[in-house]
Amino acid sequence: MSKKSSALAAAGILAAAVVLSGFSIYKDSHQKNSTDGTITLRMAQTSSQTGAIGQAMDHFADRIYEETGGKYKIETYHNGQLGAEIDTIEGCQMGTIDIAVVNQSTIGNFISDFQALDIPYLITSTDQADAVFLGDIGTRFLDKLSGVQLYGLGIWESGFRNLTNSKRDINSVDDVSGLKIRTMENQVHIAFWKAMGADATPMSWGEAYTALQQGALDGQENPATVILTNNVAQVNKHLAITEHAYSTVFLVMSPETWASFDDETKQIFTDVMAECSISERELSRKMDGEAVDQLKEQGMTVTYPDKQQFIDKAADLYAQWEDQYGDMISEIRALSVNQ
Repeated sequence: MSKKSSALAAAGILAAAVVLSGFSIYKDSHQKNSTDGTITLRMAQTSSQTGAIGQAMDHFADRIYEETGGKYKIETYHNGQLGAEIDTIEGCQMGTIDIAVVNQSTIGNFISDFQALDIPYLITSTDQADAVFLGDIGTRFLDKLSGVQLYGLGIWESGFRNLTNSKRDINSVDDVSGLKIRTMENQVHIAFWKAMGADATPMSWGEAYTALQQGALDGQENPATVILTNNVAQVNKHLAITEHAYSTVFLVMSPETWASFDDETKQIFTDVMAECSISERELSRKMDGEAVDQLKEQGMTVTYPDKQQFIDKAADLYAQWEDQYGDMISEIRALSVNQ
């Protein structure tokens, strides 16, 4: 079996497991019907439509429309049109948004176990990432979402995160000291950058770009594709390839919306999600491979600081994280060894 076929099979198993995980406790929701019988759903994210995630959302919407014979039309909203990620999560909980595409780091504010996924340098390759998120661990984290009134539909890739800033090249970890860095609103991210000597400033992405433009922030950290498609090169000219954390986005659905589907519709959503979970990753990795060169063309200088320096400087934090998330850390590390 090819790597692509193996990954697709894994994604299918993951999605099927979620379908069987039991959401009958939720009541049917009201449906948003048009005069021709089409049911319109709303799907939101906070990043650019041109990134891999944005393109995959639009493709997912097209495929659902095709496979349901036009019964379900998904309207996609990008660039935070329906609010910050926490807003869209709460919208799904209340049933005002049907599907939210949100970073794993944001979900850590609702379910503390998710913060283990953000531990720096825990995931170091895309093969390991696929083993984690398209396998049993991914299924278990999707299942955890039911505890906060969300239905876990799938997991897509955002990618390995890198550091940018407007002040100086980052050639070593010491160069990070004193920089005011926007971080995700996540305690693991905040603690890590503080340990690096930065002024870690948690902030939603919608607020962060304006702060970067105005000089209230020196820098931020994101995957190269996000840096490119969100025009970060216009406000930061220094890119350090730190690859300090691997990020995903979880596609979470209003449980009321899921409960309103008949079995055939649930299977269609499951199958299309499995398909898109592979194609989104393929696109993400293609775009990531091209993004750094494009950022150089936009005037960014690119450096490659020693990653071990960052790991060593966070030694005390790793001891704390081992105490909090030791079993999960061991399980994820084992998947790296087995690749």
